[in-house]
Amino acid sequence: MAAADVGAAVACRYPGIQTVEARCLGVSHNSRRREEVLDVAGRVVGDCSIMPGVYIQDKIAQMREAPSLTLQQRYQRLDKAAQLYMEATLAGLGPQEYIALVTGTTGLPRAIVEASVESISHGLSSMREILRAATPAGAVWEIGDPAAELGCSLFSRRAEVLSVIAAGNGPGVHGLWPQAIAMGYRTLVRPSSREPFTAQRLVGALELAGLSDYVALVPTDHSGAETLIAQSDLAIVYGGPDMAARYAGNASVLVQGPGRSKLIVGRDVSHDEAVSVVAQSVLGRGGAACVSASAVLVEDDPEGFANKLRKALAHATPRQSLPFAREQEAAAYENLLKSDDVPWVHDRASACGAPLRPHVALVRSAADPKVQRELPFPCVTVAPFDLREDYAALSGSLVVTVLSRQKYLIERVLADASISNVYVGDIPTTWMDYRVPHDGYLADFLMCNRGVRVNAQWLAATAAG
Repeated sequence: MAAADVGAAVACRYPGIQTVEARCLGVSHNSRRREEVLDVAGRVVGDCSIMPGVYIQDKIAQMREAPSLTLQQRYQRLDKAAQLYMEATLAGLGPQEYIALVTGTTGLPRAIVEASVESISHGLSSMREILRAATPAGAVWEIGDPAAELGCSLFSRRAEVLSVIAAGNGPGVHGLWPQAIAMGYRTLVRPSSREPFTAQRLVGALELAGLSDYVALVPTDHSGAETLIAQSDLAIVYGGPDMAARYAGNASVLVQGPGRSKLIVGRDVSHDEAVSVVAQSVLGRGGAACVSASAVLVEDDPEGFANKLRKALAHATPRQSLPFAREQEAAAYENLLKSDDVPWVHDRASACGAPLRPHVALVRSAADPKVQRELPFPCVTVAPFDLREDYAALSGSLVVTVLSRQKYLIERVLADASISNVYVGDIPTTWMDYRVPHDGYLADFLMCNRGVRVNAQWLAATAAG
């Protein structure tokens, strides 16, 4: 058996049916209503409770009254949770069993799941640096800070309770919301029924670390998710264009997605120089993340670039760098892409699902709707680009990498505040650093600045009297 086949076989072994129950204030709760969790081969590998709205309302009320910890205490417990998440047996799963289960349900390569585990753990242990980077230079977190005596900004929570409606395309989405716990939010997480195991493991680690008053796991259906959003003060919701449009006018909801990450290949850069960066951007994180590139805009000879990119991506190997999906999903993608200049044909599913091989589409205009198309595998559209006529195709992107040294082009992209992240040079769209905002800092949504000044001598005299 070839090495790649051995890796695939190992990834398909599971410890049994994994049960996901609700957890709140350190106590488990189950429901008669259940939902099965399937892997990419269609096998049942778990089941989730479906918690009703009355449960959600009751637990949110209880969490509002739970005891509080100081900022430093939360930091210390998040440090402890980082190690537990990496090393402990949680919800009956050791680290390797958990990784195998997530690999099988998401279809992502095992190496990407392993990297996500390390990234989430690193984020938990780096929370001081993360919040320091997101805190305005003139702000403090507590009125006991000496700066408050002269007057400064008090960085304050906008509210108390946050709900998270998580996505299931990969464990990496769970790297963000623990920041809310560091900020002091009572955080309720509704896991995706596609992959609920990362949320279950992370909540378990946070509870064991002493943060059970700050985090809850609430598996529920769409109706329950709506109750979570309505009953919480603020919410983070993962979704595509429909979800973004639904909550566009709601200042209490932060929508994560769609990504629509892109690269510009300028006429001053050789295609041979650019193609490797583009390939990394397309394949990175299995092509399933919001930062995985879905479009490339090329100033000179887009057709030639598309052909070079197809050759570069042809070397991607299943299970090592490509995601897998259920047969029905792969067939649906094939049907969706049948009108492209080179139709995509999916491979037949094996015992571990159908591999989703890279796809490169070429269109004649940057205004073609396919430039904004985003699918959860390495699927990218190449289009011609003229800054004067085609700039609208870039607006609203999560990441834009500018592979050009042309000053006017770089300045134009930097001036567009609708583009969340801008990288200049040979930097893949998938590059991330916990100190760098990803679609803004989460603190931008959860926190606010308030003026404060404290006369410490007056307080001391009052206490003495």
